Amino acid sequence: MTNKTILIIITLIAFFLRIYQNNLNPLLWDEASIGYNAYSIIKTGKDEHGTKFPLIFKSFGDYKPGLYIYLTIPFIADLGLTPIAVRLPSILIGSLTPLFLYLLITALSPKSSKIALFTSALLAFNPYNIHFSRGAWETNILTFELILASYLFIKNKYLISSIIFGLTLYTYQGGKIMSPIIIFSLLLLYRISIKKIISFTLPYLIFSIPIIIGLISGNDSNRLKVFSLFSYPQNPQDISQIISESNLTDYTLFHNRFIYFSQGFFERYFNNFSARFLIFEGDWQSARHNAPYIGFFLYPSLIFFYFGIFHKLAFKFNKITKFFLIWLLLAPLSSALSRDSIQPVRDMSFSIPFLYFTGYGLFTILKKYQLLSGLIIFIYILSFVYYSDLYLNHLYKVKPKENLYGYSEASQYLISNYSDKKDIYFTDFYGQPYIYYLFYSKYDPATFQKQANLITTSFDTGKITKIDNIHFETPDFNSLKTKPQQLLIFSHDDVLRQGIDLNLLTPISPVNTFSTFYGYQTN
Repeated sequence: MTNKTILIIITLIAFFLRIYQNNLNPLLWDEASIGYNAYSIIKTGKDEHGTKFPLIFKSFGDYKPGLYIYLTIPFIADLGLTPIAVRLPSILIGSLTPLFLYLLITALSPKSSKIALFTSALLAFNPYNIHFSRGAWETNILTFELILASYLFIKNKYLISSIIFGLTLYTYQGGKIMSPIIIFSLLLLYRISIKKIISFTLPYLIFSIPIIIGLISGNDSNRLKVFSLFSYPQNPQDISQIISESNLTDYTLFHNRFIYFSQGFFERYFNNFSARFLIFEGDWQSARHNAPYIGFFLYPSLIFFYFGIFHKLAFKFNKITKFFLIWLLLAPLSSALSRDSIQPVRDMSFSIPFLYFTGYGLFTILKKYQLLSGLIIFIYILSFVYYSDLYLNHLYKVKPKENLYGYSEASQYLISNYSDKKDIYFTDFYGQPYIYYLFYSKYDPATFQKQANLITTSFDTGKITKIDNIHFETPDFNSLKTKPQQLLIFSHDDVLRQGIDLNLLTPISPVNTFSTFYGYQTN
């Protein structure tokens, strides 16, 4: 079987794994926002807030780079405003990523075609890459762009490579860190002429100008404050506690701001290399970022990764090793510099060098110990089957609230029972209910733009509190239950906190032993 045939099979398998039962995944806030803004562009040429063809979309006030939204437009124009239309760009690009990773590896090292096949196959089946390419995650597009732009650079297509690198700045916030890292490593490893360097970097610098201006001006659309670890200083109470336990000199020497931020940085950085993150738990802060009870890589991969990287450093410290080593060591900066202790979304491209060294280690061991092939394949299959069960059968059921399960059902309940004569309250307990109503009702964008009033509620996001006669806030059951023409939608937590009798409510989105949303209507 030729490499071309194997690559076609890998690509088809990757596509199947990313689209199979895709509707099981609850639609997330950002996916609904991406879809509705693309729908708004199609209908009006403006985003939900009335800005014409923006590069950065205001959205919830978290300011999304716009490339993914524009990629979604042809799919929504053809298939309508549906979850699968929103996710198809990510599904298709995620399916093609193993192919282009193969091309990148063989371009870096033409003799590494077999290692490239192993790495591509690992990527097709890898939990990290499957998860973020089954949904509308911009970071998945960013990872593909970094691979494609690097490949084009190595093939001396400097202008196109630079343009692709430039597009990363408008794909996902992490691109502002990752694209300079990859560009630096390429220029370090490939000694090209000054003329070629200028032709390569000039388009990228042009793309960078609006970003640089935004950073200098403090424009909110850059989300610098939200993205940065350094925007979250020590709690004054903690400082007072430390000083009270010793004295000011002790605090100044051993607990000052520099030490505080250094500890935070290194903790976040090395979390990315922990077994807890890699194979056992994944993102322990957010249930939406991976399947439960497992990390971002299949269990056997950790063994082959360590073997591969140590073997490479000892015996094959060549150009391709240096390239992926730089990528591996610097990719976690995207999350290490952020506020969260672990942030797999921001450094998803970390999976690429990790899988390369894993593929190399796997190939090297199988080449030397061919009798182990059957056992290793069996262990990988078993590990993948276990992951598949966790993903397909347990993903949103373990933590349905965190996975935003039920917004579709709650929105349909509202739409089915809507009347402009009713006072309607849709709880905002789980966050951003308005975008789901807009999405599932296919609300006219031109009408919404006239009343879009984003109210800032926290450091990095805001909310819409009212559309027509719909209030997006937690309804007060006791004060509204006897009023005529009331339509109320509660979260499970609202019901518990207000002590509402469940027998009076309609379960809208049952899961496990409760419902994430409940409805109530008066005559």
